[in-house]
Amino acid sequence: MSDANPMPVQKTQNNQQKTIRVGNDIVSVERMATSIQKESFVNKVFHPTEIQYCKSKSHPAASFAARFAAKEAFFKALGTGLYTQGMGPQDVWIENESHGRPVLHLSSDAEALLKTLGQEPQWDISLSHDAQMALATVVIQFR
Repeated sequence: MSDANPMPVQKTQNNQQKTIRVGNDIVSVERMATSIQKESFVNKVFHPTEIQYCKSKSHPAASFAARFAAKEAFFKALGTGLYTQGMGPQDVWIENESHGRPVLHLSSDAEALLKTLGQEPQWDISLSHDAQMALATVVIQFR
């Protein structure tokens, strides 16, 4: 049995600790294409800005799949999983900056949960997809 810390810890220049958490998820675009045929699924899982964005794309299923992967990746980084501690998929959503960079947004409840895990949380996200699969990675850093 190892005494290693399960989460990476780094020291800053002034010797303060930083904790980093990472979550990944991969989603089948084909499976998402089937799921989004049900409007009730779309409205339950996705934020209105995500729905508008994804429906404007030539391959909406890939964009929906990437955003679903982002939600899962965020909750994996927290260590809670989706649908736990009162959180659901609409507590996390993606909006894109004008040049296309995805930005992860949190509800006030999700942000409050995040702040219970550490001080000054900062986060970033990366999304990718092709015709078959969508991938998201979320990195959260606490000071």
